[in-house]
Amino acid sequence: MQGHDLIERIVNYCEAREVDKATLACLRLARSVGDTYNVILFLRELYPDQKQLHSAVYDETVHLTDEGRTFVWENSGKHWLAERTLDFGVDSDNPDKNVLVMGVGELTREVEQLERSIDDLRLPEGMGEFDLAAFTDRHSGLKGGMRLKIRACHTILERVRTRCLYYALRIEGQLNSQQKTSDLVSSIQQEVHNFYATRCEPAYQRMRKAAELLPSSDPEDHALLLTSIRRAVNAVADYHYPPSGEPVVCLDGKSRQLGEEQYLNRLEEFCRTRFGADTSSRLLRAELDLLSVLIRRINEVASKGVHTDVTHAEARQGLLGLYIFLSNLIIKLEHAT
Repeated sequence: MQGHDLIERIVNYCEAREVDKATLACLRLARSVGDTYNVILFLRELYPDQKQLHSAVYDETVHLTDEGRTFVWENSGKHWLAERTLDFGVDSDNPDKNVLVMGVGELTREVEQLERSIDDLRLPEGMGEFDLAAFTDRHSGLKGGMRLKIRACHTILERVRTRCLYYALRIEGQLNSQQKTSDLVSSIQQEVHNFYATRCEPAYQRMRKAAELLPSSDPEDHALLLTSIRRAVNAVADYHYPPSGEPVVCLDGKSRQLGEEQYLNRLEEFCRTRFGADTSSRLLRAELDLLSVLIRRINEVASKGVHTDVTHAEARQGLLGLYIFLSNLIIKLEHAT
């Protein structure tokens, strides 16, 4: 089920005051967006039994570090306790008891059971005056205690219902924002592909290859993705500043070798000579510097013959950095012409 479908379902459950169903849907929503903290928080609403809770929490936090697991456990516990603490006692016989330890499903069933019990406390017919007074007094006390418990259950259910609704609306905002960001990234990618597809086929094909490898979870594919990025940068440099067999006097007056292997230096020299020294040009060179750091990292990994020592985060960062740099380079080129 897609995130927006879950959100709509949660809102409907909240409007119908079906808090247990809303909580289950929020748990699924939190899992779908990778929100571990709220996964644990909603699990606490479902599993008041500590043994069950510990087992469920372990399964959900196995990917976290010990520090992260401790943070999630302790802070979700504080949040749960604050939400379950009332400003009145929940037991007429024990006024100091003001924390209600029940799952949301149990809370709903408890209210239904208590309401039935109150209805069952009817005065029997044919009782004497004194017996009737004693019976009424005793039952009034029982009903008072039950109504106090019902009030406590309703208070907690309303707090959980409000949190479920707020969480659904917050995630809806995040998903809408992410869609806009995704559209922006897609437009940048399309712009870069369109530019180089008609000007530098090797660069275009290598960027396409890198983009195809990005969804993979295989470390070998991450390494191949970074290799495709390096080759794309090389092809871009060849297009904008072809290699020279002789030393070249650069803009700073120094003579440098800008041959086939010096593609990063060639790309940097192209940016320096083609554009001025305004703010946008300096930002473009800064982006190239960051990309160069990644390329050198790729070269180091490749020289060691290691293909699994690459994380998905590095691969994603490298591809995103390449597209942003090339997009800004294209904008500068089109503005200059």
